[in-house]
Parts: sequence; structure tokens; C-alpha cells
Amino acid sequence: MSKVSGSVVINAPIEKVFEYTASPANGPVFIPNLNENSNISVSPTQVGQKWDWRFNMGGVDLRGSAEVTEVEPSKKWSLKSSGGGESSWTYTFETVDGGTKVGLDIDYTIPEGVLGKMSAPVIEKINQQNAEQGLQHLKTILES
Repeated sequence: MSKVSGSVVINAPIEKVFEYTASPANGPVFIPNLNENSNISVSPTQVGQKWDWRFNMGGVDLRGSAEVTEVEPSKKWSLKSSGGGESSWTYTFETVDGGTKVGLDIDYTIPEGVLGKMSAPVIEKINQQNAEQGLQHLKTILES
């Protein structure tokens, strides 16, 4: 299993940051290579919420489903995905210096089709860069 992580401080209230980040409808806006989230079962985000996703990893189009496994409003939310790639995502939130620190940890397996195109270390480096870029996109969106 591979892992990426990162964090960013966003100059916005924790409630606003949590609400935006925890909405599956917003994922494709700030997460690089996440092409779509569809068939979102319920709103707002809650344990058991499900949706379908489409993601591009290393030039391979992956599809699957996701389900929210944990929600602590304005503190943490987690999901597990399956299908074209198995992963576990956890976002954490804390108030710092009048803003919000967002942490992201992703554990994932690299699907076989992706390994045919690139080596695991290359994919892991790209995925780490994408996680950091996604957090920066989130910062730009929420501070605008």
C-alpha cells in the first residue's frame, strides 16, 4: 500500500472549509485528475453517503465507488473507495491563527493497469505532487 499526505493553512473559517471540502460534488473542482463524482446518494456529507467516481492515474482512466466512513463536523471526515483503485482518504481540520489547517492522508494501492505504464516510485511521486496541488487549489478557491 502506498501513502501520500500533506497539509495547508487556509485563511477561512473552519466551518466553511469543512463544508466545502467534505462535499463530494466539489472534489473534481480541487482534486487533480478527479474527473467526476456522480450519483451522490445524500447531502450533506454523512456516514454511509456513497457516490461513483472517475479518476485518471498515470494516463489510465479508473472508475469506482466511494463511501463516507467517518464524519466529525469541522474536525475530520474519511472515505473508502473501491473499484478501479482501493484507497482510504482522511481529511482533518483545526483552527490555527484565525484560519484553518487542513490535513490530508491517503492510503492507496496502485492498480495493475497503471503499473504497466509507469513504475510505482514514479506514480507515488506524481500522486504526492497531486495531493499537494489539490490542497493548494482548495486554498485558492476558499480564500477567493
